[in-house]
Amino acid sequence: MQHVIQLLAALANGRARTRFAQVALAGEAGTPADAAADRLLRAAGVLEDLPGGAVRVDEAALAALLGEARAAVPSRPAGKVDLLPRQRALRIQVLRELAAAVLGEDERIPERELNARLGERVLDIPGVRRALVDEGIVAREADGSAYWRPGEG
Repeated sequence: MQHVIQLLAALANGRARTRFAQVALAGEAGTPADAAADRLLRAAGVLEDLPGGAVRVDEAALAALLGEARAAVPSRPAGKVDLLPRQRALRIQVLRELAAAVLGEDERIPERELNARLGERVLDIPGVRRALVDEGIVAREADGSAYWRPGEG
């Protein structure tokens, strides 16, 4: 992960970012090495030396850094909804299924309890709770003291 951080630090530096662009635009043929300008990019491990004192972007090193960064991202907890569908019909279907799973018929529960139940099934608790109310799948007291399925509680 250290090289990922070094690459981001290099790209945050205006001169190093410009140099990276120059090297990248030079393509496979590369561009003449510049010890001072290449220092941060070399530290990040993204430059490949070519014969004749030229450098080019090391595509394999970039791919490895991407793999390293992806591996560092925590995986989604199994079985939890991470994003609601954009298509409204699917979104409504998912929200209805969630509501049925967390709220029984004729059940009124406080926000804290709803949050706890949603937390077992979704990553974005407040976003999903809002969507449930906005779509009319779950109703709530104006002060948020109780939530229920309309017509059922």
